[in-house]
Amino acid sequence: MPIYNAPSSDPDRLVTLETIFTTSAADTVDARRLPAEDRTKIGTFLTSYRPVVQKLIEVSAERAREVSEKDRAQAGLDRYVRDFLVVLKRRTERLGHEVAVLVHYGLPQSGDLPIFSSAADLVKAAGEIISGEAKAVTAGYPAMSNPSADEVADMLAAFQNEADDVAPAETAVREAQLEAAKLRAQADELIDDAKENIAHTLRKLPAPAVRRVLRLFGFRFTPSPGEQPEEDPVPTPVA
Repeated sequence: MPIYNAPSSDPDRLVTLETIFTTSAADTVDARRLPAEDRTKIGTFLTSYRPVVQKLIEVSAERAREVSEKDRAQAGLDRYVRDFLVVLKRRTERLGHEVAVLVHYGLPQSGDLPIFSSAADLVKAAGEIISGEAKAVTAGYPAMSNPSADEVADMLAAFQNEADDVAPAETAVREAQLEAAKLRAQADELIDDAKENIAHTLRKLPAPAVRRVLRLFGFRFTPSPGEQPEEDPVPTPVA
């Protein structure tokens, strides 16, 4: 027997309630699948639930955008830091500089690159490059280029700016989730009541026919293991 999949997210709950409300508009007094009282309750609830969920969707999309921009900036910083340190090691070998110069930039005298296991590690390495450049130049070594320490500094600043934008976006999502959580139990109750009442109205029909109607109202079912999917619902006039 197909398994009912109750909506598990607020956007899914909203879609289900909107579908129930819209589909039930085709009901008539003589052929009513969803009790009128249920439809009225859902319509009233949607006026408060809809803007809350839409806000959650908006701020979640904004958070995703900010995280994506931060990730891109971090990837750029990672490239510049690695390129800088690789070029520094090769320049030291090529020009015969004392390996002690590597220490200015936070590298061991072997020139082995550090492992960046977090953004904090990357920021630390970039900071050591920037401060180490000044120390190395003061000690008489030529400034690095391709990339330069200034370019690393620019990439670090860009990353930090993007990272700073993530925290407010995260806060906005948490606040929106808290508002949605206040209405979640009521949304689930309305969805469950509508499903039970529609199924009760159609109780004389075969179970597959009842599920086809429920799908029209936005309820989702998946086949049990080994079962073939039931055919998609085809809208038919209310008898």
